[in-house]
This record gives sequence, structure tokens and C-alpha cells, in this order.
Amino acid sequence: MTRLANLDRVAHRNLRVQDDRAYTACKDITMCAVVLSEIPRLVIEYPLAFTRHAETGQYVCVALFGVDPDRNLYWRDDRWSGVTVPLNVGRQPFFVGLADKPSGEGAKGLVTCIDLENPGVQTSDGEPLFDADGSETPYLRHKLAQLAELIDGEQKSRAFTDRLVELDLLQGIQLELKAPDQPPRKITGLHSVDEKKLRALDAPTLAELHGSGYLHAMYAMLSSLGHLQILARRGALPQEPAAG
Repeated sequence: MTRLANLDRVAHRNLRVQDDRAYTACKDITMCAVVLSEIPRLVIEYPLAFTRHAETGQYVCVALFGVDPDRNLYWRDDRWSGVTVPLNVGRQPFFVGLADKPSGEGAKGLVTCIDLENPGVQTSDGEPLFDADGSETPYLRHKLAQLAELIDGEQKSRAFTDRLVELDLLQGIQLELKAPDQPPRKITGLHSVDEKKLRALDAPTLAELHGSGYLHAMYAMLSSLGHLQILARRGALPQEPAAG
């Protein structure tokens, strides 16, 4: 469960956060949404694809953490094992919420929230959020910067996927993953860039995609799908016992 509270420099002046424990909130997820700006750093070790929102049908760019619906292969020995951490994992235990603006009239503004039930939130150990003067610590400013990148990135990522849809560049993919001593498994429900259609685009459109950073992101995502075979092999291995 989560218990969100608006972050307050007085009420929460003694709070600290242990990142490794905070990330346990994500230990059972097998994918998370990612924004355009983090694609170049995530493709180094995560497969990136598109999936469709169950309610809206909109395409969402996601990082995949496993090939089974209930096993996160980046959670090992009670910690996140990836060298790079997706923003939606790294920002834990912080969230962005909506609150009434002082002006009233039903207006809402964004506020920073903290999950007080997150196991990484405590008062005895970890990184402090505020210093003795009540000012934000470098640690908290880093977390706030991650939240800001997510908020800013949501609209840019939606524009990215919308443009690919306009150009009919997304296609459903069915992957057959093979691992030693395991029957082949098929992964469905994912979408990727149709490379054949991408290569057939005219020069002005390709120039536009290059100028917006979309072209690099698309080819990076295509190459990242090779990580799925690595995850299939890793998933075939027996789970290691947790440390301690």
C-alpha cells in the first residue's frame, strides 16, 4: 500500500530515504513507462518497446524488466541490479500529485508527494531530505529533478508516439524467445518500429525525424530488443536466494 503526503519541510524535516529499500516498491513490476530523454541511456541494458494503454489505447514507450508476467529480472539480491535506473524507478518514493491552488476556483497545481509507507522512508538511516536550516538537500534536489524530467517528458514522449502513429511506423511484434533447456516462448502485446516503412520514408520526413531526435530514438529502440534474448536466458536460470 501507499500513503502519499504532500512533502513539507516542517512536517518531514527529519525524514531520510534509503534508495535500495525505496526501490522495493518496483521489485514486482515487469515494465515501466519511460520518457524520450532517457531512451539513449536505457537502451544500453533494457529492451524498449511500445505497448498500448489498456483504457485509452494510446501507445506508451516502456522499458521491459522480464519475459514473464510476474518476475522482474532486474531485482536481484534485494536490490535493483541495473547500472542505469529508469526515472520511474529512480524517483521512488516520490510522486507528483495535484492540489488546490491558493487562487481557488477549482484550479489545481502540481505538488511533490512522498510515500510514507515506502520501506525506504525512515528517520534513522539514509539520505536526509532537508538540512538543519530546512533547505532542500542535494539528494532531494536530485529527486525533484527526476520528477521534473518525467513531467516535462510526458508531453514530449506523447508527441513522439503520436508522430509515429501518424506516419504508420508502429507495428505489433511477436517474439519467440529461446533459452537453453527451455521450450520457446512467444511474447505478444508489444509494438515496435516498422523498420521497412522507416527506410521507405522520403528525405524531408527523415530530416524532420532526425531534427526532432526521433530517428535516433527509433533505431536505438530497435537495437535494444536484442536484450530480450538475454533476459530469456537469464529467466531460465534458477532464482538466486536473497542475500542475508
